[in-house]
Amino acid sequence: MKESIFLDCLNTKKKSGGIKPFWGALFKKYASEGYRDKEHLRCEFKNERKRRGMLGNHELEVMDNGPRVGICDIETLPGIGYFWGLWDQNIGLEQIVSDPCLLGWAGKYLNEVKMFSDILTPKEAISRDSKRITKSIWDFLNSCDVVVGHNFDGFDNKIINSAFLLYDLPPLKFTVVDTLKIARQNFRFLSNKLKFINQKLGIKQKVENDGFSLWKECSEGNSIALKTMLDYNIGDIFSTEELFYKIRPYVRNFNVALYNEITDPQCPVCGSKNLKTEGWYYTPAGKWESVRCANCQCISRKKKNQLDKDKKKSLLINSK
Repeated sequence: MKESIFLDCLNTKKKSGGIKPFWGALFKKYASEGYRDKEHLRCEFKNERKRRGMLGNHELEVMDNGPRVGICDIETLPGIGYFWGLWDQNIGLEQIVSDPCLLGWAGKYLNEVKMFSDILTPKEAISRDSKRITKSIWDFLNSCDVVVGHNFDGFDNKIINSAFLLYDLPPLKFTVVDTLKIARQNFRFLSNKLKFINQKLGIKQKVENDGFSLWKECSEGNSIALKTMLDYNIGDIFSTEELFYKIRPYVRNFNVALYNEITDPQCPVCGSKNLKTEGWYYTPAGKWESVRCANCQCISRKKKNQLDKDKKKSLLINSK
């Protein structure tokens, strides 16, 4: 399915709330693309969502009533200073001309099409005035319950919080799902860079750029370079989103079910109720029912310890 058709189906479905009959209108619009009827188009759309690891209709509804998950990435201007060499330099504070600052950002909500972004104007870039875009990224992140990013904890979040502090904006309360941390904790790639991992997994690649010269031109207020940088930044959002879907079964630090009132068991990371029991999960303290999500393949466990009182009392704990 073409990307433009897929996005149109997805966006129309979001607008209709998944209730109003719109497949007939979409079929008329795209009949020339080889679809036999509206059911054929609907089936292809469903298969494409499955291929991308996106949620089914029911699970998407759960997510809409659950956490607002945002994908976010930032770009920064490099610092400027005086130095005498390239290796093992100890640059003193008096040698700094300008320290790094926020250059731009991009973000979108999971399962939604609309992209949010902002970047310094040429005048702001020259003066390194990031106050305006700091407020715009604060507004976006303030709307998120969960934020997904690659190295977001180690880099983006610290730069963002520094800017918040500088411009007197209060801290935010979102949970971070860092795809770099997940990659380091669970896998062993030769490199954990977003570009390398996505290339290995055969999913959406990062947008290429001209290297440091692009950052230099942005620092000098080149309007074309700033536009190119924003496109590059937006490209990282799509790459990060696809990586998140790919490694989603390994996410452990947030639970979709906490954000809604549904009392049936749900997959912690995608909200699906399509679960199946898969043996037992053992810890030093007990025995737990293990559950597999049929939608995203995440493995989780129920909270009730299946050991009775006598068995619990009989357990011994290693002293070392």
